[in-house]
Amino acid sequence: MTKTQGDHVLRAMGLGGRARVVAALTSDTSEELRRIHDPSPQVAAALARLATGALLLASSLEKVTRREPMLTLEIDGGGPAGRLIATASPAGWVRAIAANPLAETAVRGGGTLDVAGVVGAEGQLAVTRDPGIGEPYRGVVDLESGDLAKNLAVYLSESEQSPAAVVLGVLVVPEGRVEIAGGMLVQLLPGVSDDEAASLTEHIRELGSLSARIAEGDGPREWLARIFPDGCSMLDRVPAEFFCGCSMERVESALKMLGVGEIRAAMDEENDRRALITCGFCHSEYVLPRDRLVELIKEVETESSIKRQDIQR
Repeated sequence: MTKTQGDHVLRAMGLGGRARVVAALTSDTSEELRRIHDPSPQVAAALARLATGALLLASSLEKVTRREPMLTLEIDGGGPAGRLIATASPAGWVRAIAANPLAETAVRGGGTLDVAGVVGAEGQLAVTRDPGIGEPYRGVVDLESGDLAKNLAVYLSESEQSPAAVVLGVLVVPEGRVEIAGGMLVQLLPGVSDDEAASLTEHIRELGSLSARIAEGDGPREWLARIFPDGCSMLDRVPAEFFCGCSMERVESALKMLGVGEIRAAMDEENDRRALITCGFCHSEYVLPRDRLVELIKEVETESSIKRQDIQR
């Protein structure tokens, strides 16, 4: 049990404002992802790392409109788990999914899980930032390894020209539960000296395994005290949790975006005059009667007709 109860994301500034740090405790959130998807232990660990990483990066987004900003991580390393996706918000919620949640790899010596093997290391990491205004920005980097923390650091360095250290820690117990999960992101900002950077890097190295720190009762505040012995300025603390956000309205909007052909296909596949749509992120089921599907087709055709008329004008 950690000293700081409950999953949360903590933001702070260190070195007199020359280092930005985000630390997250995500044990309960990661276990909820495992409960929903019932994946193999390796994929459970991968989803926990990806969800934690998404929360860390999403913390840099600021809400500037009524629409909530979001960040999405996608990783496809060619491993048996297939594509993994996590979407998070600076408000502290996150959701994640794996194409093949039951994928497994051989357990390494000592009983450690080969998470890198199930994810793969030959592919790309994509980061999509949706600030809630204008068009989303998507950055892509080639994977350098199956270690998500290292790949996130590479992304920050290459795509955002921001030297960074990313640390992720996850413990999946033999029964398959995610017992511990957390992560930390440290970014160096303009003005930091070489000596300050070297000292901070050494403190991060001395921190060691985050999963071990969590098991010992340390939370994000304790991690920051270790890497910033001279103190740091806490900015805010946001509760973290799993949240999907799916709804019937969003399901219908998604069907309309897919087009008339997909809606007709959904109608043809069902024998009881209804379509059953299952959300991949939370497994909630939505039932659309045939009459409603017909209405959606009419709406799509009407909207398409209006757009064609506008273009002709």
